[in-house]
Amino acid sequence: MSVQDRIGSSRRFLAYGIAFCLAFAIGFNSSAQGEPQASPPAAKPDVAADPPAAPEAETPPPKPEPDWTDIDSWVGPLAEGGVKFNLRARYSHADFAGLKRSNVGTVRTRLGYGSKPLFGLSGFVEMENIVAIDNGAYFDAIAPNTRGRSVIADVEDTEVNQAYVKFQRKDWLGLNAIVGRQRIKLDDDRWIGNVGWRQNEQTYDAGRIQTTLGLEGLLLEYAYLDDVRRIFGDEGLPGAGTRDFESNSHLARAEFTVASWLKVVGFTYILDIRTAPVFSTNTFGGRITGNVPINEDWSVAYQGSYAFQTDGGTSGGTNPVNFGVHYVYGEIAPRFGPLGAIGIGYELLGSDNGTARLTTPLSTAHKFNGFADVFLNNGGVNGLQDVYAFIAPNLPWGFKGKVIFHQFYSHHRTRDLGHEVNAVVTRKIGKYITLLGKYGYFHQHRRAPGLANRVRWTAELNFAF
Repeated sequence: MSVQDRIGSSRRFLAYGIAFCLAFAIGFNSSAQGEPQASPPAAKPDVAADPPAAPEAETPPPKPEPDWTDIDSWVGPLAEGGVKFNLRARYSHADFAGLKRSNVGTVRTRLGYGSKPLFGLSGFVEMENIVAIDNGAYFDAIAPNTRGRSVIADVEDTEVNQAYVKFQRKDWLGLNAIVGRQRIKLDDDRWIGNVGWRQNEQTYDAGRIQTTLGLEGLLLEYAYLDDVRRIFGDEGLPGAGTRDFESNSHLARAEFTVASWLKVVGFTYILDIRTAPVFSTNTFGGRITGNVPINEDWSVAYQGSYAFQTDGGTSGGTNPVNFGVHYVYGEIAPRFGPLGAIGIGYELLGSDNGTARLTTPLSTAHKFNGFADVFLNNGGVNGLQDVYAFIAPNLPWGFKGKVIFHQFYSHHRTRDLGHEVNAVVTRKIGKYITLLGKYGYFHQHRRAPGLANRVRWTAELNFAF
């Protein structure tokens, strides 16, 4: 599909969605309006009371919705909307064995504006710019790597990060619908996420609808993904793995929250990636999470997930490999309020007898399997097992920290791949500023082919309102 065809397709997709939301909102509102109900009569005072009780105040009549024929009703929500601003300044270092070191300062700026709802309809648009202080001092993952430097995948770019129309009515069975370019994060981002760690986040040209069906604790949702706007800014040669994804994908998810100690999720993700068929898959799974209070000081948080993935794809995106693989995840973390938390976990990213691997092309992969980003490919065709432990102490002076140790094995034949140590510390300053420091060191096992020692660290300042 040519660039012009893709632009035309996205514009038509957005235009149809906007027209549908407008017609749906206005048509229903005009047909559903009626006379406000009379307020109930005031209760009579209790004659036995001494002194007599004052009569109850009358309930005010419900506030009428704006008149859609009044031009001020349309202009007001646009003029009275809100501005969102975010600036993230970062200095990053990467040192991979066999490559030159990379060091770079990058600044990401986002500026967005959202309208107030009108009959449940609102809109939001956000621009994003990323600049590097010295773009010759690092390799941003856009091939070729002519300087032989270590990867820091923060690409310079200027783009429309989000632009969508939203229709939300809680009184319509908790309806929430969004059409356009948007951020989508599902559960822990393991399957569908925004890659929020990178300066250029991942967003989606998509349509998404949610409903509670009027039932407390229930949430049902469906999304159609037309294009995936990836972290590389659609740069690089075709086939190099850094271009945006043309998609014909479907996401379905059901969530039920019993209480704070149990939330159950079931999901089906049908990915049809036309421009990268190797990522076209069908994934079916479930997830449970909760936090169990023991007493005033002690609690235990847990999470667990299982999924089965097969090859998939249609309409030109059929996966060329036939496979079936498993995903397993579990974590438990006791917390003692005055001191902090400790935890252990295990994650399996399965292999089909060394011929194919489980893939998660839309996930926030940096969040899993170590900050050094060694296993963004989920361990390759041999799969990956990650056994980890962490401690998250309560630090003085408002700091928050976490130290994690990972031990990695392949799934196929269970070979030792190496281990990694991670640390992260954050500090909130007032309402708008957050400081962050992050470190990752991966040590390769001497018999692990294709891997190498690597170090990453980042210092960051965030300002947002």
